[in-house]
Amino acid sequence: MHFVEELPSTITELLTRERGTSDNLQVAVSTDIAPDGDFGEQWLILNHADLLVVSQNADGAEVSTRIPVERITAAKAESLIGIGVLEVQVDGHPTHVLQFSNGLRDKFGKVAKRIEAIAKKEELPDEELEDQRKRCEKCGRLLDNLSNVCPGCISRRRVLTRLIRHALPYKGVIISTSLLTLIGAGLEMIPPYFTKPLIDDVLFPASKGGNLAHQIRLLGLLVLALIAIRVTATSLVMFRGRAAARLGSTVVLDIRNKLYESLQMMSLSFFDKRQVGAVMTRVSQDTQQIYGFLVEGAQYYIINVIMVIGIAIVLLCLNWKLGLLVLLPAPLLVVITLVSWRRLMRTFHHFWHSMSKLGAVLNDSLSGIKVVKAFGQENVEIDRFNLRSGQLYEAGLRAEQMIAVIFPILGFTMVAGSLLVWWVGGKDVIFGNITLGTLMTFLAYIGMFYGPLQILTRITDWMSRSLTAAERIFEVMDTMPDVQDDPESVPVPHIKGDIEFQGVTFGYDKHQPVLKEVDFAVKAGEMIGLVGHSGSGKTTTVNLVCRFYDPNEGTITLDGIDLRKVKLSDLRRQIGVVLQDPFLFNGTVAENIAYGKPDATREEIMAAAKAANAHEFIMKFPDGYDTLVRERGQRLSAGERQRISIARAILRNPRILILDEATSSVDVETEKQLQEATGNLVKDRTTFAIAHRLSTLRNADRLLVLENGKFVEFGSHEELLKKKGVYYKLVNLQKEVSKIKAVDG
Repeated sequence: MHFVEELPSTITELLTRERGTSDNLQVAVSTDIAPDGDFGEQWLILNHADLLVVSQNADGAEVSTRIPVERITAAKAESLIGIGVLEVQVDGHPTHVLQFSNGLRDKFGKVAKRIEAIAKKEELPDEELEDQRKRCEKCGRLLDNLSNVCPGCISRRRVLTRLIRHALPYKGVIISTSLLTLIGAGLEMIPPYFTKPLIDDVLFPASKGGNLAHQIRLLGLLVLALIAIRVTATSLVMFRGRAAARLGSTVVLDIRNKLYESLQMMSLSFFDKRQVGAVMTRVSQDTQQIYGFLVEGAQYYIINVIMVIGIAIVLLCLNWKLGLLVLLPAPLLVVITLVSWRRLMRTFHHFWHSMSKLGAVLNDSLSGIKVVKAFGQENVEIDRFNLRSGQLYEAGLRAEQMIAVIFPILGFTMVAGSLLVWWVGGKDVIFGNITLGTLMTFLAYIGMFYGPLQILTRITDWMSRSLTAAERIFEVMDTMPDVQDDPESVPVPHIKGDIEFQGVTFGYDKHQPVLKEVDFAVKAGEMIGLVGHSGSGKTTTVNLVCRFYDPNEGTITLDGIDLRKVKLSDLRRQIGVVLQDPFLFNGTVAENIAYGKPDATREEIMAAAKAANAHEFIMKFPDGYDTLVRERGQRLSAGERQRISIARAILRNPRILILDEATSSVDVETEKQLQEATGNLVKDRTTFAIAHRLSTLRNADRLLVLENGKFVEFGSHEELLKKKGVYYKLVNLQKEVSKIKAVDG
């Protein structure tokens, strides 16, 4: 799709009347929000002379806005609450052009870039108005922002085949289980056959002068045979069940581990747009659903298929006319099953989606329970949970109600066959065409035939739930990370630390850049302080250095090599990071310090802790370095967590050190001690430091000052103060704040 969409005839006629307007159209796109804010259609028309906004009404089309292109200096698409707006700078003043729903944000982000390029007479961006997300090649559906898999087009057969492929490495267990299943199914079909001799030869012998002793002896033999068959069948069921449980558990363990491995390999952007609870649901509940299918559903399916086929053959051999009556409902059962299959799949897709949302809300609320209580928002969280719980209730109710209707219909259809057998077979017994034993044997087999057949129809329930869960798992496993090793990546086992940004533009939302055409170079061993207002792009800069994300435009080089060409393992191994929000894992203090270097000795761990000024408070704990910090380090204060985080980075001994607000949670005295302790740490390694207290950056070799996504000032602390620019204002503002705090204190 290009920037000129197909115009309605009324607008085409209007443009034809507008001299020159229809010539050389550069943009002709529609929006879905009318000027009054309601849903409606407007058109944005742009040629080399004018920018027009055209509306349609009962009388035709009319131009509601006209702006000469020569007066436009800039354009941008901005997302607001609920809607987005396209805005242009006319003679330096912002002018609202039109509104659009946030679903069209990417579209109008590209339109804005094209308008600005035309206004500035620059080269037009080489792109079309396709949504940034990929589309399914089969159905054209927009895919998840970070997924290459279309849930609507996944082949159920392929999903089932893929599950089987995961089980193939365990062929021995599969073969032994299959043999036990075949033998067990054969044994299950023998007891009903004994009904005929029990009735005709033991209980109601054909001749009145039957031998009583022979009848008793035959009865005993038949009962002993039945006992032996039942004991053998029960033993086989036990062994088969244990083998199936081992097979199912092993396969699910394999899938769960591979799923977790895939999640660990995902880029940060994957988690930016997904709630933790939703991801956790896939790892826990979805894999458990597959276990239930493999252990229970799959083996019962195989057993009952064998039973249905075997019993159908036996019935036809006993009496082909009665056998056909039994098989008569089978085609109808198949039709009902096929019709209900797709409806069940759609219903369970919605059910699992609702369950995922409920899990996400639950995780958010319980993880932030302190914040909830501190702000007295218990009722708000209860309402949020009740909303998602109600949606899950509705989805589950629809699924269960559908099942409650389908399966009784299936049951009645199957019973109809047995009623026909009673009528036809009963008359044959009365007229002496068959014996009573034959009819009772037939009826016994009918119960065994319809039971498995009914279970086979219910297998759609199992498969619907399980294959839906499997789809969700494979969707994650098939999603390729945004940031990964380039096929032509090169190993860099020893990084020097020269870093250069060349025309780097980046935004978490591509059309709302945080950094804009950034250029700067850092020499190996240089300490750089990043300064700027909150949201100016400081943390984003170091995120790009760590290659948590790749730039939308431009290049970042490391030692002269494009960062995208450097092996990720080499890069990450030689970077140490102290984040603004220190995170500790549930474990001991020593384990957290040694997280980046698991083979570190206790002496190395203690040396790193001393360098981070953490050794003293650690030794005050009853268990010292073996003290458990609990989940997220809740046993420690914010300052203590941060010092352990710094010790973790020190122990790693990186070539590139990232200090993102590393001293934000410590007092002034501790901060001073940390500065002294880390003085030697930053030597001979490239360091990027972000600090909320500008005074802590005095020792930086250079300060890079960010404003609105661009570096506006470079220099040392003293040089920037002399310029009396942005940095000078920030320092003075912080001094004023410090004075206010001192007075309040």
